[in-house]
Amino acid sequence: MALLFTGCSVQESTRSGGLVAPTGPTVTAASPAPTITTVPAEPTSEPPASASEPAESAPRSAASVPRSAETTAGQSSESTAAPMVATDAPATTAPETLPPPTEPDPAAGARAVLAAADPPEGFGEGVLGVTAPAGPRVWPVIVADTPQSRQRGLMGVTDFAALGGYAAMVFIFDGDTSGAFWMRNTPLPLRITFVSASGSVVSATDMVPCLAPTPSDECKHYHPEGPYRIAVEHPLSPAFDIGLDTAEFVEVTVE
Repeated sequence: MALLFTGCSVQESTRSGGLVAPTGPTVTAASPAPTITTVPAEPTSEPPASASEPAESAPRSAASVPRSAETTAGQSSESTAAPMVATDAPATTAPETLPPPTEPDPAAGARAVLAAADPPEGFGEGVLGVTAPAGPRVWPVIVADTPQSRQRGLMGVTDFAALGGYAAMVFIFDGDTSGAFWMRNTPLPLRITFVSASGSVVSATDMVPCLAPTPSDECKHYHPEGPYRIAVEHPLSPAFDIGLDTAEFVEVTVE
């Protein structure tokens, strides 16, 4: 697919980006407080357990809960009442604090494709992140971020799947642009999605091939509905539906 520029200046792009695999919140179960029961203790020559232990301490299992002492306010040192001591907590096992579940790397599949496939000569590759109501997804993509690769696009490609498992081609620009695309010598029907610098979808449209003997000046031009920073093309097939129709945020990282 070729790119037709109408009054915009495009320079070679700077490869940059920062995709962070989402992680879920860490939830830690609270340790239950031990049950303390006070009963009269048998007279003993040994001193009672310390009453100065802090009320809050690190969580521990029931088997290791220490004893504590309870004193009565105003009790004199000459009192003949037996001291009050605490018994061990009931013989129950407190639930252990479990580590949070390990989140799978959402980019693992995309990076496996990038490791195995080679982009066409003159193109780069990267990962495209699409956040939608159903959740975030990450896709391996071919990157066109030079004037030459953007002008060439998917011209002459008859089988996108044969390129190595990429999900789409992404055109990246240094700044906002409003250039139109066309389908001269591009045999695959494509869907193009224009994305702003803030990651929101500007507009999207389906594009049909424009092949010989149709004259070039009769090929349709596909304009965005506003300025865009990147454009994403993929074949018109359920197998290449990457969720851009409901995308809330789109970003790309060039490898």
